Amino acid sequence: MTEGPAAAGARVATRTLSAAEARVLFVHAHPDDESIMTGGTMALLAASGAHVTLLTATRGEGGEVIGEEHAALFGDRPGLAAHRETELAAACAALGVTDHRFLGDGPRGGATGGLPARRFEDSGMEWGPDGHAQEPADMPADALCRASVDEVAGYIREVVRELDPHLVITYADGGGYGHPDHRHVHRATVEALRTSVDADPGRGAHTPPVLLFADVPADRAAAAFDPTRPGFDLTGFEPASSVPTIAAEAPIAVAQDVSAFAGAKAMAMAAHRTQVVVAGEFFALSNGVGQHISDIEHYTAASHPGPDPDPDAPYESVLDTVRVPVHAPDPHPVPGAGAGAGAGSGAVATAGAGAAGTRADSASGVSPESAGTPADPAARRRPGIGGAIHALVVGLLIGALGSLQHLNASVVDLAGQTVILPWGLAIALALAAAGLWHIGTLYRSTGLVVLTAATVSAIGFVFGQPGMLPGSDLVVTGSLRSLAWLFGPMIIAALFAFTLPALRRRPASVSDRNPR
Repeated sequence: MTEGPAAAGARVATRTLSAAEARVLFVHAHPDDESIMTGGTMALLAASGAHVTLLTATRGEGGEVIGEEHAALFGDRPGLAAHRETELAAACAALGVTDHRFLGDGPRGGATGGLPARRFEDSGMEWGPDGHAQEPADMPADALCRASVDEVAGYIREVVRELDPHLVITYADGGGYGHPDHRHVHRATVEALRTSVDADPGRGAHTPPVLLFADVPADRAAAAFDPTRPGFDLTGFEPASSVPTIAAEAPIAVAQDVSAFAGAKAMAMAAHRTQVVVAGEFFALSNGVGQHISDIEHYTAASHPGPDPDPDAPYESVLDTVRVPVHAPDPHPVPGAGAGAGAGSGAVATAGAGAAGTRADSASGVSPESAGTPADPAARRRPGIGGAIHALVVGLLIGALGSLQHLNASVVDLAGQTVILPWGLAIALALAAAGLWHIGTLYRSTGLVVLTAATVSAIGFVFGQPGMLPGSDLVVTGSLRSLAWLFGPMIIAALFAFTLPALRRRPASVSDRNPR
């Protein structure tokens, strides 16, 4: 537990936001950008219980089209837009994202607060002499880039006010490879957060969200286009004559390992069939140039006052950048999300490396005086004595209830054979699994999951000792059902330790940050 300064100057305890509590907004310009640039992070957060929202500015009307099957859509802006909407819906399903909206498309897209519903269109692009994308000579009347930054920011700002996200993720200023719509969305998102002010005093203390930018280090960008990677020669893709990616200039604040969700990311990319061809670990756009699907997604912070983050030790998770006060209830809880004691309101934002004290400032809509100072990475994840007490209480309750329940069964006759249905054991183990999941996702601590499971098993052991209970009755016997009950919680805890995304947080290594 660490302390960071509150807006009023008082010192308040803060903690890292858990995934189950988090509200994260991704802002992208076109369908397919979300999958290519941030798909792994979106899938990871969604699977971890976070409320993930995708806001897409255009429908990609100006995109080129791959393959003969959809060749008739090229140049048919309304037809291509309608088709890409279906592709985007399939990609969101692959990523587990259920909250998607188009910018300006009714109240969900920010057409509130006096802003009229409107439709922003793909501006298109052309390649500049520097090898990066730039605005085309001719753009449609409703092109995104024809709208002012302030106008686009107004719609984004309304979505931010509705969702009250803890974290917002969009492009870096370079827009990946310079696409004018990407750069326009970047500027509009920065402006939206800078001018986002909570006008409702009934919501209590409110801190604007942390802002991160999807970015790529220079070495990773070069490695992605390396045609000597194993398997590249089997794809049929063309090698790049030059690397079009505009590499990150700011230090990398987050190196998000998404290898566990590489399949979901690839499926989401492949759903955009008019734009992307996926072949194994590689993909190509309409130009046919192959590049590797990254299993680590990198992010830079909105700003980094003070010492630069250590580029060799960025945060492992985007949620490590978000700190919340432990004393204030969240005024906008996500329905069904697990919330620890004292879940904070808006984030006390800190973005960058823990040791460096990096944090988002007023350029991202977060004032320096309201930003907390992160602890070292180990301290950020320490649940404290309160978490241990919580785990013990949960373990005691589950152990007692499960022990009393686990021997219940029904005997049925099945084709002349007597079959015992151990429904009591099934309920007891389900109760144990639910409790362990609750502790694991709430505290992101393998130790507390094991402590809970050990407490459950210990209570079962006590209930199996004659003479320790009135009448010397055995609640837990020497039957197979009792053995399953005694050892089942520990087995479930072991399985969760290897499979629950909230617990699969390994220390960063050099191999994670250097191209393979």
